[in-house]
Amino acid sequence: MKDTNTISEIVADDIRTATVFKKHGLDFCCGGNKTLKEACDENNIGIDDLLESLQNAKLSSESSIDFQKMELDKLLDHIIDRHHKYIYDVGPHTLQFIKKVASVHGVNHPETKEVAVIFMNLMSELHHHMMKEEQILFPYIRNLVKMLNGEVDTQNFRQFVENPVRMMLLEHDQAGDMLKKINELTSNFTLPEGACNTFRASYANLKEMEDDVMLHIHLENNVLFPRAIALEKQIAESLIEG
Repeated sequence: MKDTNTISEIVADDIRTATVFKKHGLDFCCGGNKTLKEACDENNIGIDDLLESLQNAKLSSESSIDFQKMELDKLLDHIIDRHHKYIYDVGPHTLQFIKKVASVHGVNHPETKEVAVIFMNLMSELHHHMMKEEQILFPYIRNLVKMLNGEVDTQNFRQFVENPVRMMLLEHDQAGDMLKKINELTSNFTLPEGACNTFRASYANLKEMEDDVMLHIHLENNVLFPRAIALEKQIAESLIEG
């Protein structure tokens, strides 16, 4: 691992390092194209300490899934079953919590009203985003895997994947911006003195959702999409050669 490696490369190589970057406030999904040196310089972080923490994370005894080696269709299943389902299940409850907090505590804590609006918009955007992935992009990628394995005919093959991926990346950036704004408004989910249980639940859910969505975006931006693009090019080249 070198200081010229990008954050996204490091996390893609070993997902356990994501926790280290999150702890240091470094974006590993939408802003993961920065090198370690660039990120440390911009955030006044000692690079030697960061490298040591990353190395310790890589030596951790905790199990780690190697998403780079996971079969592409299995990776799609993981993203849907783990991350899409999480948003579908937890998102509505979190929205109810934060809307109630904004209604009850909005006078004394006006930032909660803005958080409620942003989170409602985020959920709407993510639901539309996931629907497009599940109905258009992901089935296409599954079909590429079947083509590679000789399970379907390549007669109607045409290169397609880069355009929807470009749109998904843009939408990921927008989701990342909304998450960052929520983080700023809540001072990294810092509870006010004497916060009630609903206040606590809303901030706990928001923080957990931020962590999950960041990992979700990372898996798509830095693992799934590059591999899908490479697979499509591989199939196109094989057809030309054939």
